[in-house]
Amino acid sequence: MADAAGPFYIPMRVFDFVRRLGRKPSKPPPAAVAYRPRDCHSHVLWGVDDGARTRDEAIEMLRLLRQDGARRIVATPHIYPGRFPNEPGPLRERFEELCRARDEAGIDVELELGAEHFLDETLVRRVEDGAHVCFGPERYVLFEAHTGPTIPVHLDDAVRAIVARGQTPLLAHVERYRWARGEEGWEVLADLRAVGVRFQVNRTVGHVNVPGEGSRGRAIARLLEEGWVDEVGSDLHRPTADGRPDPYPSPAA
Repeated sequence: MADAAGPFYIPMRVFDFVRRLGRKPSKPPPAAVAYRPRDCHSHVLWGVDDGARTRDEAIEMLRLLRQDGARRIVATPHIYPGRFPNEPGPLRERFEELCRARDEAGIDVELELGAEHFLDETLVRRVEDGAHVCFGPERYVLFEAHTGPTIPVHLDDAVRAIVARGQTPLLAHVERYRWARGEEGWEVLADLRAVGVRFQVNRTVGHVNVPGEGSRGRAIARLLEEGWVDEVGSDLHRPTADGRPDPYPSPAA
């Protein structure tokens, strides 16, 4: 066979080997967002926003989250002027009621009070006056912005105000924001991280859970790739099939 092929015969497998050398190794697909023992975004306080409507509903939500592996649940009711005009004092009173209800129901889970602050023209003053709620050893201030395509007007000022108090800005469900997509959006997120902002991702809605599927899934895939998923929350609003998170990994995982 060597004579028939001539002196320059090279087996095809050699060409295949050389061709493979020139290829860039493909990255494995990002893993799904993993829950953590602390659920840092939930709407389990009843009767204060669009979350739990009754005491019984709140207790059922705590049971669902505990069953799925949560060890600590941070209640983060909306503070949203004009829509949910909550204030820290009354929220703390309702939180104490939630703690008593948990004890009476015998649910083995720790509770902590936070809030989901809406980013508008009032947030800077609220932070400066201490009329906001932070949580955790990180002293997180969870805040959400509008989901439209334009960068929020008050974003930089609010972040500076939070950092100036020695607290950590935590941007809620960052995968939702159209203004944070595209190369310009990713530059904005990189700038935010550079000044201390941390990012929280949701795991409630099914299509959000799959990195790479849909616009939110693609955003999550890139956040995972960049190592920018700092916290995970259920954002649970109802004790229902579409209002509960996917199961947490087992403690041994």
